[in-house]
Amino acid sequence: MLDHLFRTARSSVPNAPRVESGGVPPARTPHTPVALKGPEGLMGAPKRLQGAGEQSSPVRSPLPPSALNRLPVIDRSQTEIQPHVSDGHASPTHETSPSQPVRRQTLRQLLDEALREEKAEKAEQARQAKQARRAALAQWVHSALPDGGQAMKRLKARAAREHPATLADRLLLIRHGTPKPMEGPRKTAFEALVRDDLWAMAMAGGVDPLVAVDKMAEALEEGILGQGMLKSDLELLTQVLDDLAIDRLYTRLNLKMTDDTMPAFTNAQVLEAPVELEAGKINKVYAVKLENTDGSELDAVFKPLNPEVPSVEEWSAAARLAGISREDPQTAMRNLATVAYAKMIGFHVVTDTRVALIAIGDDPFNPALGLIMERALGQPAEEVDAEVFKEGSVCAEVTKLQLLDHLTGEADRYDKNYFVELGSDGRARVMGIDNDTSFGAALTDPAGAKAPPTNPKGVVIDPSRLGLRGTALPPVVDTDMESAVLALTEEGIVSILEDKLNDAEVDAAIQRYRGVRQHIAELREAGLVIAPNEWSRSDIQELLTPENSYLGRDRELAWVASQP
Repeated sequence: MLDHLFRTARSSVPNAPRVESGGVPPARTPHTPVALKGPEGLMGAPKRLQGAGEQSSPVRSPLPPSALNRLPVIDRSQTEIQPHVSDGHASPTHETSPSQPVRRQTLRQLLDEALREEKAEKAEQARQAKQARRAALAQWVHSALPDGGQAMKRLKARAAREHPATLADRLLLIRHGTPKPMEGPRKTAFEALVRDDLWAMAMAGGVDPLVAVDKMAEALEEGILGQGMLKSDLELLTQVLDDLAIDRLYTRLNLKMTDDTMPAFTNAQVLEAPVELEAGKINKVYAVKLENTDGSELDAVFKPLNPEVPSVEEWSAAARLAGISREDPQTAMRNLATVAYAKMIGFHVVTDTRVALIAIGDDPFNPALGLIMERALGQPAEEVDAEVFKEGSVCAEVTKLQLLDHLTGEADRYDKNYFVELGSDGRARVMGIDNDTSFGAALTDPAGAKAPPTNPKGVVIDPSRLGLRGTALPPVVDTDMESAVLALTEEGIVSILEDKLNDAEVDAAIQRYRGVRQHIAELREAGLVIAPNEWSRSDIQELLTPENSYLGRDRELAWVASQP
């Protein structure tokens, strides 16, 4: 360290003469700077304490005294940056303050700057994406309607007569006068032109006609179409598109537009035209064959949602007792909520259900919004042989359906509303259909949909409950069912239901869930939680009665039906 300091000082004073050993340094002048600190001061080492009677010695500099005398004296209070002369011109003199700290960016400032850059980058990406969408839409429109389409040509001709700019336009004005309002037959003819243009767009883009409606409306907003038209005519065109738009169907049905309720199938996926099946009490049902997203064929049932309010006589007693509104039943949401609940718990015992927009008549611009359900395989439970209900795999799957219904509050599960298929390998598949009467706010007890009891002669004891078709909670469950129910959480249940049901219906679902958990805990304590392969045991079969299980109820009905 000393050697380094010495070399540094010598390099800064090249002409300092060497001081021979024993030489006497010259006396200090008033301007001689203070000698540099020795190694103890530089390294921060503690100074040697003076002992008793010991004299202190001065701190010696590592530089020779003669070199110290030649060092320049620097007055920092008057330091200036000398002018820099370039091309004969001197730059102005600037005073500096060595005590002024260099300002550095704080972490907060750095984060704010990064966020601003990220925001600007996202805004630019959004702008570019919007431009790309507009360019693609313009290309689509112009390829389908090279001259803007028949409707646009008519509207431009009307505008030309209203504000003639050429001799030909003035001659038209003289011959036909100003354009008359498009009412009555004129409006009908114009709507036909709009539909022709929309159909051309749909064919060019390979999309459903109602998708073309949305795209034409977007083209008007973007200025791709609609230039040079009368304001009143442009308003009429917008109104025609609004009347055809998909939004109006959701509005009529009071159905929220969410990811789950957007159409999964439209006319573009229809392979065979819908064929009406046996009509229900309120809704008609159609068989339809569709193309899946993977190219496979799907045999499905299409049930259009009915915007009409059913009469009191038509309205389901089970729905009324469950607390479901007759004026706004929200059957789509109840079906979608049931499917979501079944997937969450892992019970694949209800048909997959999605929303579809399919024309059931001849007008492709007037489709029906409804539910598409996969065709249930097997037979309805009312047609199943009594002995099938004793098969172990059938017992397990039907009990899963029953547990799911207790959780969802399904009030109308009877032997026509679920199917049973028993494969040649002994594996059963059970599919519940028509989950319209689930999630009623009035059913907070998981066994609240239990059918009214009857006396030995079959007379209903409590007529006020007539219409409910459920049972009491099952007398036994297996370990797989127990694990599935215990894995549920109230937060998870709320997360899948809150965008489909109202608050009262979600609260009722939570109360039913708590009741099912408590029931399973009691079964566990009573030793009635069995292994999944024990359902065919005779003692377990005896526990399944018409009052506490679908199995006992429908097995008895099947046995009665088989008697001569």
